[in-house]
Amino acid sequence: MTSPRKRLGELLLSLRLIDQDQLDSALASQSATKMPLGSILVDMGYITEELLLNALAAQIGVCPWRIEAEQPDPKAVKKVAGQVSQERQCLPVAIRGDLLLVAMVNPHDFATISLIRKQTGLRVEPVLADAKRLAEAIEKFHGKSAAPENLDELVDLALKDFNVTAKSKDKSAQITETDTRPVVGLVNQVLREAIRFGASDIHIEPRNDRVEVRYRVDGGMLLARQIPPTLLPMLVTRLKIMAELDIVEYRIPQDGRISVSIDGREVDLRVSVLPNYHGQRIVLRILDKSVSLKNLSEIGFSDHNLELFRSLVNKPYGMFLVTGPTGSGKTTTLYAALKELKKSSNNVMTCEDPVEYDIDGVNQSQVNEKVGLTFAKQLRAILRQDPDIVLVGEIRDGETAETAIRAALTGHMVLSTLHCNDAPSSIPRLLDMGIDPYLLGTSLTGVMAQRLLRVLCPHCTSTKPLDPHDADIMRGYGIEPPDLTSYSVGCQECANTGFKGRTAIHELMPVNSEVSKLVASRTPVEAISELAIEYGYIPMQQQALEMVASGVTSMEEAKRVVFLDAAFAGSSLARKIA
Repeated sequence: MTSPRKRLGELLLSLRLIDQDQLDSALASQSATKMPLGSILVDMGYITEELLLNALAAQIGVCPWRIEAEQPDPKAVKKVAGQVSQERQCLPVAIRGDLLLVAMVNPHDFATISLIRKQTGLRVEPVLADAKRLAEAIEKFHGKSAAPENLDELVDLALKDFNVTAKSKDKSAQITETDTRPVVGLVNQVLREAIRFGASDIHIEPRNDRVEVRYRVDGGMLLARQIPPTLLPMLVTRLKIMAELDIVEYRIPQDGRISVSIDGREVDLRVSVLPNYHGQRIVLRILDKSVSLKNLSEIGFSDHNLELFRSLVNKPYGMFLVTGPTGSGKTTTLYAALKELKKSSNNVMTCEDPVEYDIDGVNQSQVNEKVGLTFAKQLRAILRQDPDIVLVGEIRDGETAETAIRAALTGHMVLSTLHCNDAPSSIPRLLDMGIDPYLLGTSLTGVMAQRLLRVLCPHCTSTKPLDPHDADIMRGYGIEPPDLTSYSVGCQECANTGFKGRTAIHELMPVNSEVSKLVASRTPVEAISELAIEYGYIPMQQQALEMVASGVTSMEEAKRVVFLDAAFAGSSLARKIA
């Protein structure tokens, strides 16, 4: 059995290369600067570059290569084109029979290893090199890359170097990997810019006379730039090559994944390609591995909801669901819960699609529907692995829901997500999947719905009198309306959006014995909601309006994210809240 990989700090401590005080000092610096721990330790003089390289190599299970001491063999260097070395930050350093040693910053970049293996016909063994030394060696052998950093310059260069008119009308089917070379810098710079903006997604959208590149920042779409439509085939092909997709297939959707290192940060990109009227549309979901997982106290819970949430997920068995649309932070919340629930005394397992972040101490696995490994099949296999807590990425169908419920009834704590509008509506959603209402009421311990509200930019927020209609809405939800309400203006600090960052709002519906009886008897959702209020359920609209009243966000943003019904004021549910 392979032993779990130690963190760098733990490894250096176990090797007695640093002491605990030095590690604590470096970790404190890292929390402020966000720099890699190894670089901080070297800068502080606690460890040499050579020792750090040896420790990093031991950590990931490869050999180190000190380029300054062992110069690359020119015959080996010639085996790989200079452009590949520059683009992928790798350099062949030695040939041993049919084995090619390749110095890399990321020896787990299997896409690059596979590419070199195909190009050279040799077996490839990656070795770890210092990033700075490697860049210097690549520059020495292949010269400094002259690719411009400005996106507009990169677009101009791509247009000059790529003769679109020489292609047939069916461009997508005829572009090859070599054709994409002029656009490599453009793709890399788009990724860098999106990450600097803090974007969660990149949209490349073909229009009639242009291609729009838009970033999703804080939940809203931001138009970054427009590029000529002649560059679309190059962009699509380059991204397909990076994601190892079929570059000649343009009639059906494709999904893939890219792992890249950008500005020293390891980033995973989930790639979705969809045929569109004006060409292939691409969406890249950015999963930044350098961003640490949040704790429950950082999610944005109110004190009431945090206490209630912890009481529900800490039960020894049952099923707890988090609902909301795509991008509402469901996975982030469940990962934060797993960080708190994992202990050496229990077995925590997950089945996800895909595994978004690696959680130390949690056994994570990924479904693969292409080979028939669905959520339901993987969950059944996991239940034979003696789990205590199981995270199911999403309940999509009746088979998965029934398997999860059976697991909850047999002594397991099951956490999962579901797509529906609010917490109470999860009940009819599951019943619609064919779940027996008695089993559902018996197994379900609680449901939470959540959304992400954009926070007003502190640099440009202004105030205005509250609209009388909005004041009536706030009173209907039991909130005393303020005389003035904050609204977004827009400035350079927030890219003229008026917002900077997001916070979560939640509604938690505990399912105790009384609520369970209503579920089992197929009681209407309204009656379930009214009863749940007595046990701590507060609609998320109330939390959203509290944030409006306190100036955290605007009324317009609250209306965008949650449905605020003026007629709610006269309902029996409103009277119970009040």
